[in-house]
Amino acid sequence: MSLIHKRIFLPNLIRLWINWTSSPPQNPPLLIIEHQLNLGDLQGFHPPNSAKPDNNSLNNPSSPSFSSPLINFGQINVNGLCSPVRQLHLLNYFLHSSFGILSLNDTRLTSSGAKFIYQNEHSQHNFKSYWAPSPSNSRPHDGVGLLLRHPLHKHVQKIDPWKGRLLKLDLFFHQTKISIISVYIPPYHSIHYKECDAIVAQLNLWLDKTRSNNYHVVILGDFNADEISHSHLSQHHLKILRSLSSRYFTDHQSHISSISGPSPIFYHQNSSSRLDYIWSSPGFPAPGLFSHVESCPKLNDNQFTDHRVLITAFDFNSCFATLAKARLKQKSEQRTIFLYKNIKEDSWMTFSNEVNSRLELYLATHYPSISSLSALSLDKLWHALKRSILGSAIDSLPFQHVSNTHHHKYPPELTMLIAINKFLDRLLFKLTTSRPSRPVQISQMINSLPTQLILLKSLLTDYTIPSYSTTPLPTFVKFLRSQKALVSAYLSTQFHQHRVDSIEYYTALRDEHFSTLEVRSG
Repeated sequence: MSLIHKRIFLPNLIRLWINWTSSPPQNPPLLIIEHQLNLGDLQGFHPPNSAKPDNNSLNNPSSPSFSSPLINFGQINVNGLCSPVRQLHLLNYFLHSSFGILSLNDTRLTSSGAKFIYQNEHSQHNFKSYWAPSPSNSRPHDGVGLLLRHPLHKHVQKIDPWKGRLLKLDLFFHQTKISIISVYIPPYHSIHYKECDAIVAQLNLWLDKTRSNNYHVVILGDFNADEISHSHLSQHHLKILRSLSSRYFTDHQSHISSISGPSPIFYHQNSSSRLDYIWSSPGFPAPGLFSHVESCPKLNDNQFTDHRVLITAFDFNSCFATLAKARLKQKSEQRTIFLYKNIKEDSWMTFSNEVNSRLELYLATHYPSISSLSALSLDKLWHALKRSILGSAIDSLPFQHVSNTHHHKYPPELTMLIAINKFLDRLLFKLTTSRPSRPVQISQMINSLPTQLILLKSLLTDYTIPSYSTTPLPTFVKFLRSQKALVSAYLSTQFHQHRVDSIEYYTALRDEHFSTLEVRSG
């Protein structure tokens, strides 16, 4: 547990913490206290009251003003976006909500209409819009779009629209590639089965390519298919749902309670259906934490759309924490670490009071009593706590901007192992690469190899330096690879032990401060 938690004196938080310590919720905070800088700004934008969510963004832990790797993906059928009034209303909703990505279906925009939409607002509000417009004015239901907030839009490398039905964005992170796909399949009675089959075939083609190229995938869309409410209809239009299930994609559902089915999205007459979906591929690097459904704000006291908004929160911490060095220089992306060793007593108290204030407001608003908590709200409470701590830390504690590859110092033994591992990596690369290498450098590295092996023996008590020869080259390379495999395996176990030791240390520190607090309370 991070040192930054040590001065949180909120009684409600203590009771919640004690109850949950034995079973920590999903994705606990990182041991290194850090966050991804969000340079987005909404200054100067004044929306109509109808577009403002009913919350206090300055004190709401779920507000976008709190920089966090927690990214909300939203999906909505907008029932047309041709009117400038509707475009502005939707933009207000997007900017003043906590979306990182918003998928839009049934935009009904033509190529000319989509060409200039939101172009003037992109730089002002630090987001990007992408469109797959309708190829024909004769189709009544058509058009998809994706809105991406900073910093996600900076990672977009490729844009693939398809006939107003599909839109795919490829995002590149360091060693991680993600495809975001927006899908719109119009109502089953408005198109021919062959057209529906063509949409599914194109989607499957993309999914096959993403799998072969090691992409992770999130699919958002209005499929106009519900296996429960549409069970009496032809099963043909359920093909896409069954295709995704067969690929072991995760269906991110919203549930009102643990015994209810998925929350409906579309309401008509006296019934409702679940038509909008968010799916993620197996092993998606940003875990999907929780989902919920909300209504889009009204436009002039009228419903903006007959669909509600499906929202799923994904934790992109691992993606943002592994940005390439080149992006740091080119895009000015960096991390912020809190210098907790330099924090003085008055700063701790300011931080503590600020966390108390933010979390008290959240608990009083959403959970007025401990008895009102449910198992389904556990993840939301946990991330509300993390956002309260993070927002308070940004306002109260000393911090430093660092490279995205920065890390706290490791123990000396671990540092030496890392250096040996890097040395073997470089030597193997120079000996096996097809590009010409400098023989003087190779000779110097081979001459220093015995020193590296002696250092390795001092770190591994049972290790004996094997005999080896630098000729022939294939035999020497094989020897180096065996030593590299040994060092990598041992380094992996040492990293794991270092994490375990850190967790035990911070847990003991947390228990010490909470024990002190209980004595004070008593």
